[in-house]
Amino acid sequence: MKLKTLSLTTVILFVISLFVFMNENKRGTDLLAGSDYIKGLDINKIQKIRLSFGKDKNITLTRDSNRFLLENYKSYPASTEKVNDLIYKLASIQVKEKVASNASEKELSKYELDKEKRKYLVELFDNDGKKTIAFRVGKSLKGKGNYLFKEGKSDVYVSKDSLWLDSSYKDFVNTVLLEVKKEEIEKISVMADKNFEIIKKDESFIIDSEEIKKSNKDKLQDIPGNFSSIKFKEFFTPVDKKVKELHFDKNIKIKLKNKLVYSLSFAKSDQEHFLKLSALFEEPQTQFVVGQNDGKEELQKIEDTILAQEKAQRTNLEKGAWVYKVDKSVYDKIALDSKKIL
Repeated sequence: MKLKTLSLTTVILFVISLFVFMNENKRGTDLLAGSDYIKGLDINKIQKIRLSFGKDKNITLTRDSNRFLLENYKSYPASTEKVNDLIYKLASIQVKEKVASNASEKELSKYELDKEKRKYLVELFDNDGKKTIAFRVGKSLKGKGNYLFKEGKSDVYVSKDSLWLDSSYKDFVNTVLLEVKKEEIEKISVMADKNFEIIKKDESFIIDSEEIKKSNKDKLQDIPGNFSSIKFKEFFTPVDKKVKELHFDKNIKIKLKNKLVYSLSFAKSDQEHFLKLSALFEEPQTQFVVGQNDGKEELQKIEDTILAQEKAQRTNLEKGAWVYKVDKSVYDKIALDSKKIL
């Protein structure tokens, strides 16, 4: 009797353990409500992101050192902030519920998850070019989530929240070309119909030219503020047929108090307006000596110099190799000549 009782207990324990195993294994494959759709997404292991919309349209972001480039849009540098926002959005997708198992391609069509109707296809690749993640986003469920399907799997889920992804390459571009604070400007050198300089003196700006002394002083004070935020509409490589024949006949240099100098060149063609941007540091230094008795002011100067030199290098790397199209209103404000200050 004791042996039968022991055998029965063993069988019951085995069944319980089998049930627990199967339940745990099921939990390991099925996503629970509120869990992350993509687990452990590491930005440092992402080499390429490809977003596909419809049949032919896609955006490919490829890592280049510590930044991403728009691979299929002239390899223009993508905004780091906007790429980080995208990755954060992908990493934050949570599951609301599972709605189908073993879904065929035909069954996926009713969720608009098939290859023809899918809203988005998101693909991530590692440093070896291996595709690590690929999932489709389907139609919205009454505005309270979207259907999700991982390629290579067979389950369909609904996201906890609606998922919307940027679908234009311009959404990943920072269109602010240059930002200069008025109080940081020391001098603006103009090379146009006449050469002259606008100089900061005693908290106001004056013209350093005997020929243009009759300038409108009130208008002159407003000009440095026009460089506070310069935005562009489109970008081109210098060999692009639209811009390669342009004649850049106006130039200005903006010298800041920290010795950083921005150089802008301007051109017009068929009622369109263009500019080029580069930067340099007026007094480049490769070595800095910190004295034992140097105070905070001296150390701050060294730090400001290093930051200015880095900013010049970054400006040339990210923006110096391009020609930018700007609005006429932007061009009229910053493409200075003597007529604009009289």
